[in-house]
Amino acid sequence: MFEQRKTAIAVWQAISIGLATSMVGMTAHAQTATTEKTVITGSNIKRVDAESSQPVTVISREEIDRSGASSVEQLLQTISSANNNGNLVASASSGATTGGISTASLRGLGSQRTLVLINGRRATAYGTITDSVSVDVNSITLAAIDRIEILRDGASAIYGSDAIAGVVNFILRSDFQGVDATIEYGKAVPRGGAIEKRISGVAGFGNVAKDRFNVMLVGNYAESDALLGRDRDFANSGVNVGAGNDGTSGNTFPANILLPDGRTRNPFQGNCAPSISDPLNNPLTRCRFDPAPYVTLLPEAKRGGLFATAKFAITPGLEAFVDASFNRSEQRFLIQPVPISDQFALPPSHPLFNVAPYNGANTLVLKPSSPFYPAAYIRTLIGATAPLPEVLVRYRSFGTGPRDLTDKASVPRIVFGIKGALAGWDFDSSFMYTESKLTEHVNGGFPSANKILPLLNSGQVNFFGPNTAAVQSQLDATQFVDDAYTTKSSIESFSAKGSRELFALPAGPLAVAVGTELRKEKFVISPNATIQTGDISGYGGNFLPVNRSRNVKAVFAEVNVPLVKNLEANAAVRFDDYEGVGSKTTPKVGLRWQPVKEVLVRGSFGKGFRAPSLLDLYAPNLTGVTAAGISDPLRCPTTANSNDCQTQFSQITGGNSKLKPETSDNFTLGFVFEPVQNFSMAVDGFKIKVKETIIYGLTPSTILGDLGQFGALVTRGPVQAAFPKLPGPITSIDQTNLNLGETRVAGVDIDLRSVFPAGEAGRFAVRLNGTYFHQYDTQNLDGTFTNAISNVAATTGSGGLVPRWRHYLSFDWTRGPWSALLAQNFQTAYTDLPSTITDATRRVGAYETFDAQGSWSGIKGFRFTLGVRNIFDRAPPYTNVGGQNYFQSGYAWPSGAPGHLVFEGKDTRIYSCEEAAVR
Repeated sequence: MFEQRKTAIAVWQAISIGLATSMVGMTAHAQTATTEKTVITGSNIKRVDAESSQPVTVISREEIDRSGASSVEQLLQTISSANNNGNLVASASSGATTGGISTASLRGLGSQRTLVLINGRRATAYGTITDSVSVDVNSITLAAIDRIEILRDGASAIYGSDAIAGVVNFILRSDFQGVDATIEYGKAVPRGGAIEKRISGVAGFGNVAKDRFNVMLVGNYAESDALLGRDRDFANSGVNVGAGNDGTSGNTFPANILLPDGRTRNPFQGNCAPSISDPLNNPLTRCRFDPAPYVTLLPEAKRGGLFATAKFAITPGLEAFVDASFNRSEQRFLIQPVPISDQFALPPSHPLFNVAPYNGANTLVLKPSSPFYPAAYIRTLIGATAPLPEVLVRYRSFGTGPRDLTDKASVPRIVFGIKGALAGWDFDSSFMYTESKLTEHVNGGFPSANKILPLLNSGQVNFFGPNTAAVQSQLDATQFVDDAYTTKSSIESFSAKGSRELFALPAGPLAVAVGTELRKEKFVISPNATIQTGDISGYGGNFLPVNRSRNVKAVFAEVNVPLVKNLEANAAVRFDDYEGVGSKTTPKVGLRWQPVKEVLVRGSFGKGFRAPSLLDLYAPNLTGVTAAGISDPLRCPTTANSNDCQTQFSQITGGNSKLKPETSDNFTLGFVFEPVQNFSMAVDGFKIKVKETIIYGLTPSTILGDLGQFGALVTRGPVQAAFPKLPGPITSIDQTNLNLGETRVAGVDIDLRSVFPAGEAGRFAVRLNGTYFHQYDTQNLDGTFTNAISNVAATTGSGGLVPRWRHYLSFDWTRGPWSALLAQNFQTAYTDLPSTITDATRRVGAYETFDAQGSWSGIKGFRFTLGVRNIFDRAPPYTNVGGQNYFQSGYAWPSGAPGHLVFEGKDTRIYSCEEAAVR
């Protein structure tokens, strides 16, 4: 599945200046009167009470402003139910093909099971090479958001597939009048780097009640500088002696050589720079390459967005509306130079596949006739009289420079429709078209194998030092500089729904809602012709075209029944038909009981399902390589050969047209307690069981760590004569998509809010939202279950984390024009991945950071804010996850929400990414 990681900025300072001539309320504009009915996420029926039978977290515009977040990714990190397992952020693109996406993952069940809506309508998938369903939350203009409603319960009966874990609904601003502008600047101190600049503005005019129309425009532009591993002490090395963790690679510069007898040596092991002499890996005989200093922790990024909305009152009860937006992002990523050696396979389609000396791999052979052949050194290894042998070369291509690419994405969206009241029905009908187009451009560092392999095998290239200008020119000529691929994901949909009160019952009116949705989903991958052959070193294989679409039809109904006074039932049912997958009916029921005005008891049960995505089903099967530092547990202890130990193996990834839909059972039970006006406490238990879980292949470390269960996913060559009692060497590891049993998740959410008026001292407020997991079990192939809570090695992804407890605690003070906020972000300890040297496990300590912010608004239309993230500059606790499951080393995620805490302080961003393709 995925894994996570964290980036570090030392301390975040933000200055924002707001200029406003007129501002409307910071909370939902529609709720101007307590008796007005509104639609709450998770239901299609309007109601007066904000609290329904399902738990919903609301982040208001005021809370958005006071959070100091400069992106949606950062904002969602304050929500404890948004876990980091199965989540991605922009930095996950460092070494993987995620295109710079930042996603949302509720309950740690992954972004593919978390439905993202904009004004109650689906957002289009970002569309990466490996994911045709997850939404990039950073493609939503932060300044355009009025509030965010997070439904912490499954909602397939309301919204259809993808809503197993819950729903994140972005409600955009409307009815705004006046002008509001904000300027922000942020810088990491004291070590510097990662400067952020952002400007946003909103302008609107017209009053629907008086003028019959309203028009609003929101704009946003932001830039941020890059941060590399070498810029932070805790992320600049993939070697940790105390933890026994080694994330280095044997493909180095100066290059290692492999003798015919299997010994790996380096003529310059006493002076390995820019590689290292690794204290954990034969420092007296060979060099190792540490990728950590060269990897992007935070990308250089530019983002801009426009959102426009207009509405016109046709009649007092009938309104036409149009919403249009366009967002564009550009993110640049750097990682270490590409490795080139016989350890990396060529795809069978490659023109050199059957040509000697390559024989299906990126084989480099150094002959004694080369002027760079280290004859004197090799004599010390084989003797003075033995004939000089040809040797294999394990090379890091510093001659072609670091891998350098830019991901550009554009996301247009338009919705138009009519809503209002007609014949007693409140209705809303609309047509929507939205798409996401992503292009990855290679700036350098990705040579053509067809060009560079013959050059490297010519004997003209110095594998151990600088080259002449003429040879360097030839190396430069091997570079691929072009668009690597373009993806396009789109949704066309028509939807119509209506609700009304049918008749009165003794306890109140019976209300119903009905609706339908017709939707066409399309996903296209268009790789460069050279990428399709697998010729570009550094992509870990080849990408093939995909052009798939499907139609989805749905009808749904909902009823709200007051059974007796203060007790009401809600029931919903939805029928979805997915072309090529099949149909599914999903029901849901809920109860809401308020015995006294201070107490509300609520609970729900529902069925859910997730249809396999277009890429789940139809992604081409591709051959690539695993991350470095992986060993064959059956052969390595005996052979001690670099082909079996601390190496990279071929892997097969891709879709599976035989996948079944996932199904789920979702339960919630909780209460809300409000004994006085300024205090509320909500406690909600949740339990989710996902069956036929679709996973994007097991990680190589998981497969090789339990060959008793997963040995069928490993393909081996014939038994070797030198080791007749051992199985043959690994030729490939199967990481294609599969249904793997059940996932069982259970826990409790706590939401505590309190306000303390203190007279002349001002007003104090406290907010706590936390999530406690007491179950996160994943089923194994033998039917047993593994508890993944706080155990990074037990998750079904590439190193995600489900912390036992995580919370966001804030203390808020206001007095006249002054306000201040102090917030704590906390996550419990967890069990680390095993050591790569001893296989021993260790505990990673709990992690907390504190953020602070102060504001002054003493001049009309002006607000000045200064904020600091991670004010104590606390470094993240060391973990083996970094360097094993992704290139960033030394740290992982300190918290978890969709994109994640960028507590732009000394740390954080929670990451998640797929197994990196090439070391």
